Amino acid sequence: MSNQSDEFGVHEESGSQSADYFTVFAVTDGEVISIEEVPDDLFSQRMIGDGFAMMPSSEVVYAPVSGKLIEVADAKHAYYIETEEGIKVLIHIGIDTLLLNGEGFESFVKKGMTVDKGQKLARFDRQLFEDRGFHPVIPVIVLEHPTVKSLELHSDRKAVANETVALVVHLEE
Repeated sequence: MSNQSDEFGVHEESGSQSADYFTVFAVTDGEVISIEEVPDDLFSQRMIGDGFAMMPSSEVVYAPVSGKLIEVADAKHAYYIETEEGIKVLIHIGIDTLLLNGEGFESFVKKGMTVDKGQKLARFDRQLFEDRGFHPVIPVIVLEHPTVKSLELHSDRKAVANETVALVVHLEE
C-alpha cells in the first residue's frame, strides 16, 4: 500500500474525511509499521483494536485526528481521542512505559480538551527509554466500533508527522 494517493488527502492540512472514511495521520516523524510488528501481544494481536505503529525518529507526538481527549493517562504515556464519528483512537507512547510513572514524559494537553489534528500531545525522552530498556514504538489503535468497516494501512519508511497518512478508516454507510 502506498501513501502517495491524493484521494486520501496525504498532504491536506485539516485531514481528509467524508461520510464513508476518515484518515489517521502519522503521530511523529519516523517509520509507519504494521501493528503486527509491535513487540507486545496486547497490540500485535489486536486485543484492544487494530491500527498501526510508528518507530519514531522524533520525540514529539501529535494528535493523528481531531476530537475530544477522553483520557490522558496519569503516567502521560497514553492518550485517547474520540472523533466526531464517535470512534476512539489510542496513542500509546512506548511499550510498558506506564512503569515510568510519568518520568521522561511532558504532556501538553489535559483530559476533556478538544484537540485538532496535528496538535502537540506530548514529548518523551527517547534516551531515558533506551537507558531503562523500554521500547520506543508508538502504537496507534482504532478501538472497536460498530461503524468501522475496515482499515487500510499506508506504511511509509519516512513518514512526516501531521502530513503522512498512516491509516484510512473505512466506515459503514
